[in-house]
Amino acid sequence: MTDNEFKRLYDKDPNEAQTALFDEYLNYVYAIVYNKLRSCGSREDMEECIGDVFSAVFISYDRSGSFEGDLKGFIGTIASRTAIQMYRKLVRHGDMVYLEDEKAEIADTEQVETSTERKAMQSTLLRLIKSLGEPDSDIIIRKYYFNMNSHEIAEKHSMSPEAVRMRCSRALKKLKALLADEGYDMKEEGSI
Repeated sequence: MTDNEFKRLYDKDPNEAQTALFDEYLNYVYAIVYNKLRSCGSREDMEECIGDVFSAVFISYDRSGSFEGDLKGFIGTIASRTAIQMYRKLVRHGDMVYLEDEKAEIADTEQVETSTERKAMQSTLLRLIKSLGEPDSDIIIRKYYFNMNSHEIAEKHSMSPEAVRMRCSRALKKLKALLADEGYDMKEEGSI
């Protein structure tokens, strides 16, 4: 759906326009929100975030503006920012819930053990990342959870990209040692 199509539909019937926009972009927004919140949010958190995204789209969309094009970038930006805000809220309050594939069936105790071990590892990893202190913990989270590059992180911390890479490298070494102290053996260098 292009901007012009949405404007025409909105002029005809605002409710129908919002429904059409929702129907067309729901899967796209869900994918963005799921990728940001899957490590810390419940299904209800994700649904709330998706509702917040569409509310923000409808509130902030300028129907009288001169933008003519696809709405996907506009909606994607709002979805990403809203999901990041929700992630920060959930992490700050410690409301960590890990989602597994809802279609997966528990076949045997080995699968349950593997799932439990992975959840414990994720929880331990986040706790240890937080223990690194600022700005190291923020650099690690931005790099490996939000897929930001050194230049983007450097802007946020008023540092050079080289300084960010150096801090990240040192933080990963500290994190690897902390994980080893917790009994986890990291086989790949620099991977979380």
